[in-house]
Amino acid sequence: MAAVMMTPGIHILSADQYHADPAPEPSLSSSIAQILLEKSPLHAWLSHPRLNRQYQRTPDSRFDLGSAAHAMLLERRTDNIVIVEANDWRTKAAKEQRDLATAAGKYAVLARQYREVESMVLTARTYIDTTELSGILEYGAAEQSVLWQDGDVWCRARPDMLSKTARVCLDYKTTEDASPAMFARQISRLGYDLQAEWYLRGLKAVDSAAWQFVFLVQEIYEPYACSLISLSNAYRAVGQAKVTRALNLWVKCLSEDRWPGYESRILYAEPRPWDLAMAEELEADGTEDDEP
Repeated sequence: MAAVMMTPGIHILSADQYHADPAPEPSLSSSIAQILLEKSPLHAWLSHPRLNRQYQRTPDSRFDLGSAAHAMLLERRTDNIVIVEANDWRTKAAKEQRDLATAAGKYAVLARQYREVESMVLTARTYIDTTELSGILEYGAAEQSVLWQDGDVWCRARPDMLSKTARVCLDYKTTEDASPAMFARQISRLGYDLQAEWYLRGLKAVDSAAWQFVFLVQEIYEPYACSLISLSNAYRAVGQAKVTRALNLWVKCLSEDRWPGYESRILYAEPRPWDLAMAEELEADGTEDDEP
């Protein structure tokens, strides 16, 4: 597919057009920024469609309950879900149907899984209607692409849902445990703080109004419980620091056209606080055993 070059703003693009990078120059996304910080510039270069000319986006062939629920809940679509009448994926016929669906950019689901997705979506809709974001699933716009410039750097994002009425950016996450306490422990590890601040930075660049970023978190098992989570000002500061670091590293790598991997010098791993505590306990136990 030929690249579509866009100007700053909020655009309606297909997933393929967005992931091909529609900016006039190679742009930075939150996922590439996360790779920069968690892995290395070399890994980021390898994952970028405009820098690595050999890059090919390969969709995951495994069934993703969350992706199917995402399509049905936010995009209000079922035409991209293929129902496979089989008990599991072990048969040749079921695997072939799944592969064909994946190749067509669709989600293949077993009949029983489709019923689970329907239950998830109904639960999520019912839940949202009881919250301060009631109605957002009806008046919000899903899968729009945000393109902006941060200084000389082109940036992009593809929020799950934007509500210009409420100025809310909604991001849908599916997980095994949607309790606020458990999800909060995952935010930094999975880079959700960086993602939230990246999207807000982009929205601020193209729309001067104040936006709020909210996670809609839902469990993939019954009762498909949901929660709404936003970041405190302190957590936002952490995300903003990550965004700044990623932008600075991206500018350096682009300007020098140098994308290093891991450090070439020997690095010394430090024990974590709980590792030291455990070592002290083991040492104390050994001392007690030596006593007469």
